[in-house]
Amino acid sequence: MKGFVFKFLLIPIILGCCICSQTFASLIVNDARPITHLVTVQPIIISDNDGSNTATFFGDQSQRDDIEGFVDVIWAQAGIDVDFLSPNSWNNTFANWGSGGPPNNNGNTRPTDDLWTIVNNGRNAGVSNSDQNILNMYFSNIPAGYALLSENTAAGLAILGGNGISQYVGENLLSWPEGREVIASVVAHEIGHNLGLDHIDESDNLMNYSGSGERLNDDQIAIALNSPYASPVPVPATVWLLTLGIAGLVGKRKLGN
Repeated sequence: MKGFVFKFLLIPIILGCCICSQTFASLIVNDARPITHLVTVQPIIISDNDGSNTATFFGDQSQRDDIEGFVDVIWAQAGIDVDFLSPNSWNNTFANWGSGGPPNNNGNTRPTDDLWTIVNNGRNAGVSNSDQNILNMYFSNIPAGYALLSENTAAGLAILGGNGISQYVGENLLSWPEGREVIASVVAHEIGHNLGLDHIDESDNLMNYSGSGERLNDDQIAIALNSPYASPVPVPATVWLLTLGIAGLVGKRKLGN
């Protein structure tokens, strides 16, 4: 896995990206914390203008359940549950391939600022989620910031602290569990950028350039939980009643002493 940070002189926002072409993966995470926050992701699956060349998403229902489950395992260490909504579809050749169009196999790299165009055009086309606190993840055949990639690769580019991810999933990775873990790791990494996490040189960390693991440290967890895209999870009424009941018992015992 290799990561880069792109900073534009004219656009004072950092983009974070990640690419992974591993053939074996094993999630390396810390213990899960109680879930206190929810991050909601709106997938947008892109095709060409005529509906052809549809980008790969998360495969069939079983494969999707695996990938989304792995993402949950990664973010549970921060007490965050990640909810993927039903995907929207978008027919837009530029968003799918870049200005070169399909199959764009000339080796040219898409400009990283294509992400801004994808996000803005997606908003204007009404395919992104209208809720500004829901992250929009665009699945294309060539993500912004990359050239044509192998089907054994997952890659993405995300706005640091902002809303928008350009995501690529190599179809071959869907066919075995370790490949689906690779997809989940890259997707979780890009979500981390939207939540405000930059790259970090820390072994086994989710935001490490090398992609050696999926751990998060306490500082990263604090940043993620303070993101506007991480919504507090309401405490169920039964829990409040149980808490109040316990407090009442304690109070009575104190009064009886």
